[in-house]
Order: sequence, then structure tokens, then C-alpha cells
Amino acid sequence: MTHVVPSQSSSLEDWLCYLESIHPQNIDMGLTRVRQVGEKLGYTSLPNVILIAGTNGKGTTARCLEAILLAQGYSVGTYASPHLIRYNERVRINGAELPDQDHVDAFHALEQGRGDISLTYFEFGTLAALEVFKQKQPDYILLEVGLGGRLDATNIVEPIASVITTIDLDHKEYLGDTRELVGREKAGIFRADAPAIVGDLAIPQSIWHYAEELGTHVTAAQKNYSYRLSTDYLTYQNGDLTLTLPVPNIPAQNVATALTTLHTLALLPDQNTLSKVLANLTVEGRFQCLSKQPLVFADVAHNPESARYLASKLGEFKAQGKHVIALAGMLQDKDQKAVFNAVKAEVDEWHLASLSCFRGDQAENLSLNLKAEIVDSQFTLHTSVAQGLTSVFKTMDEEDLLIVFGSFYTVADAIAFWQNKE
Repeated sequence: MTHVVPSQSSSLEDWLCYLESIHPQNIDMGLTRVRQVGEKLGYTSLPNVILIAGTNGKGTTARCLEAILLAQGYSVGTYASPHLIRYNERVRINGAELPDQDHVDAFHALEQGRGDISLTYFEFGTLAALEVFKQKQPDYILLEVGLGGRLDATNIVEPIASVITTIDLDHKEYLGDTRELVGREKAGIFRADAPAIVGDLAIPQSIWHYAEELGTHVTAAQKNYSYRLSTDYLTYQNGDLTLTLPVPNIPAQNVATALTTLHTLALLPDQNTLSKVLANLTVEGRFQCLSKQPLVFADVAHNPESARYLASKLGEFKAQGKHVIALAGMLQDKDQKAVFNAVKAEVDEWHLASLSCFRGDQAENLSLNLKAEIVDSQFTLHTSVAQGLTSVFKTMDEEDLLIVFGSFYTVADAIAFWQNKE
């Protein structure tokens, strides 16, 4: 099938439609094709790259690293996926999204350079981000690894540090169904001559074995550094270094991972600078407050580990006497039962929404998995997130908290609904 190739004057939307059409598979594991293109166009030798892998916490760790580096006057390029509302969210220079034309120029350059090598949507987007960084030349580049690590398109670069945030079960059909198997895939971003930082609190043996095999030096949570969260402070300790910092708006575990990465690279600023950064750091879609009256939060939690963190946040409000209402929308290939199990103790009222996106599940199917975890569960089904929000808002009062969660698509729908509402 012949596809009409967009030009440098085409719209970003035209290019994204083209990217979706040129490869027969949504996910095509392997680095051969991507590396061929990357080496040809000079992407594999980009300087000062930090690779960030993990089941959860990649986005918040990257945001934390980005903010701390920017506070010291460095320029920073950041690549993350997926996006919530706009494709432009995937690539940032100095914390800011880029205009459409920058993405179009990068896509055009990549299209001209790839020849007849086929690329998936994600691979094309990843290489285009590297093209942006090649042109903009930031001091540091933060690459959020997509699926796994070993075979992810980001893994064609040579990093100055490799970071693993957490290990949990997700994408089991690609990464394996045990933490040992998943850990080995994530450890595929390690290099013999670059330090590795692992923030997981129960590091699988497969990570240690692979690091030893490579000769990679690993700095590990609870072994080489630690953190403690109290009501008023986050205390971080690494060797002789002790920092007392404000309680962050993102998971303390990810903050500690970011601090350790910068400490390892001799890029950690003074405590005062860190305190200012953490006091103002928020990340979209991670227990994001959409409204204070009524009280509405949105969270992309879609696997057991992220759901457990969400439950801890909801528990804080339950302790204050809040009545917690949940509106959940999830993808078909997620462990819905485990997610529901993780949050069920903190939810008083359930609403389930169908998602119309690719792999989006129907509310009726969600209800079967909810019943499996809460036998006598009561719930209301909705045809969409927007319809669910419209319905729930009619009954909310000042004692209620609504949490919208279950996937990036669910949160994106909630944010879009709220923007239209305003």
C-alpha cells in the first residue's frame, strides 16, 4: 500500500496520521531497524543522555531531574510518552513544549533520512525527538524509556547514567510475568561504563546479576541511599550527605531516585535550591487536582503499583472524613482486578466508564472484574468518562472527593471535559 508522504509544510496532524499508517504493527520489538536509522542520522552519539526506565515513576522522576537541572542554569531536553492531550507534550526543551513546526521539521528530516527502513509510530516519534535534540543541542537529554528497556527504541543511545525507577508487572505479554523477568528487561539499558541508579525498594536479583555480568556500578535504594517521609519533611541520606527538604507533591521514592542520579553525576545543587524546586513541582496526571469545589483529582494509575500509591493518597483524605467516589476507565490488557484490589479499601462509591480508544475496555467488562474483587460491589456504568463526570457532578457535595483514574486516556478525557466545562 502506497502512503502519501506529508511535506515540510504539512500540518502536525497530517504527519501523525501518516506515522500511524506506515507500519503494520503498533509494537514491533527489536532495535535493528531503529539503530540503523539512528546511526545513519547521528542520533546514537548524542551527548549527556540519561535513560529513565521503570514500570512506574518515569515521568515524575524525569520532571524532577529536569526541574533541578534547569534551576542550576543548564538547558535540558526531555522526551516522554504517552501524551495526555497534545502530541507536543512528548518533547520539551527547558520545560516548555515546542511549536508544531519543530515536530514537523524533525519528522521531515527523519522521513528523508530513513530510506526504506520501516518504523512504528513510537519508533518514529522517538527518533524525531532525537532529531530535535540534535538540532537544539541542550546540555542534558532525559529520555523516558517506553516499553521495557532492552528492546526499546530509546536504548540505541549511549547514556551517561541509566535509571530504573520501579519494577512491577505490566505489559506481561512482552516483558514476562514475573518481576525477575521484567527486571532483566529494564536492566537492558545498563552500560558497563555508565553508572546505574535503581530506585525500586525490592530489587529483583536479575538486575544485580546482569549488572555484575556487565560490570555496571549500581547505586541502589535502601543499600546505598535512603529517604524518610514525615508529616513536615523529606529526609534524604546518601553517604555523608543528609538533606532535609519539603514534602514533595510527587512520590518521595521518585524524588530520591532523581536526587541520587544527580548526586552520582556530581550535579546535585545545594539544599536551598532543591527546596525551592520541590516546593513547586507538580506533574500532570499524577494525582492532579482538577477542581477544589467540588474536589476532583485525576491519576493515570493503571497497574498494581501505581494503584497502591493512589490508594495511599486517597487514604489521607479518607482520614479527614472525605467520602471517596471513583470513576474508572481502563484498557483491556491491564490487570484490572489487581488495580481494583489495590484501591478498594479507600473507595466508597464506584462509577465505571467505557473508553472508545484503541484497546479501551467497556464499562460492563470492568464491572465483572470489580465484582471479582468486591463481591457485593455497587456501581454505575457510563458510556464515556464525560458522561460519567456529568452524572457524578450532579450529586457531589463538600464532603465528597472524586478520583478519575485508570489510564492516560481516562485522565486525558477528564482534563478535556474540565477544559470544555470552564
